This record gives sequence, structure tokens and C-alpha cells, in this order.
Amino acid sequence: MAAKKPKAKINSRSPEKFEYAYLLFMQGAQAQDICARVGITHPTLTAWRKSGGWLEKRASRTISMDDLMQKALQRINDLLDKKEDFSADAFAKAVKQLKELKTANTVDDDINCFMSFQDFMIQQRVNYKDITDEFIKSVTKYQDIYIQFRLGNGKLPGK
Repeated sequence: MAAKKPKAKINSRSPEKFEYAYLLFMQGAQAQDICARVGITHPTLTAWRKSGGWLEKRASRTISMDDLMQKALQRINDLLDKKEDFSADAFAKAVKQLKELKTANTVDDDINCFMSFQDFMIQQRVNYKDITDEFIKSVTKYQDIYIQFRLGNGKLPGK
């Protein structure tokens, strides 16, 4: 019967191992896989994760503001669909959360703004000679490109 080899003691203060574990964690690797690949114990990984705020960092990289807004809107929609169990308190809290999240325009806000602006230009054609049908069409074209850009997550249409 062969003698068991003693496990090599891992230096848990190794900055290279810390960084490697962090990168694996941010890529979504499972804890046991990280421990095996880096050569650390689960308690070491847990301590590094807590001290480095890794969970919060990973969440901030994977959840965009648009995702959070969409989830808040879905929550409000779900509450409205529950006609028999409607909770005004839960609804008010969900709407408050949505308002706190909303620091920038959504695509819907931009579309509504552009439509109002187009209506304004059409009404003002009589007062401003340089607001022609061709000018309105040109502005509308670039507004549409901007909306497509927003919907494409920063990618210009056709580029």
C-alpha cells in the first residue's frame, strides 16, 4: 500500500492566486472549480470573496441599468395583473424603486420626445421658413438612426 503524499501547503496570501481566483469568479466559475484550479481551500476563497466585495462587483458587471429597469417594470406589471390580490403598498414600493432607478431616458422616453418634437416642427412650419418637409424628414431620419443605435446597444444600424 502506497503512502499518502502530504498536501502542499498553499500560501493564501499569494497575489497571483488571488487575482486568478478573482478572474475565474468574475467569469462565473463554480467555487469548487476555482479552488481546484487555483489550488486554494474553500474557506480561503470565501474570505477573499467577502474581503474583496466580489459578489457586488460581479453583479455590477452583469446587471445593466436597463436590465434593472426592465425587472422593475415587470414587477409593476405583475402587480397590476393580480387584480384579486392587488397590494397598493407593494405597487407603491415598486413604482418608487423604478423612479429611483430611472436616472436617464429610456428608449421609450426618447421616442416620445422625438414624436413631440416632430409635432412641434410640423406646427411651426408656418412661422419658420427653414422648417421644410425635407428638413423634417432629415431630422426624423437621424432620430430613427439614434433609436436603432439605442436598441442595438450602441451599434449603429448597417455598420
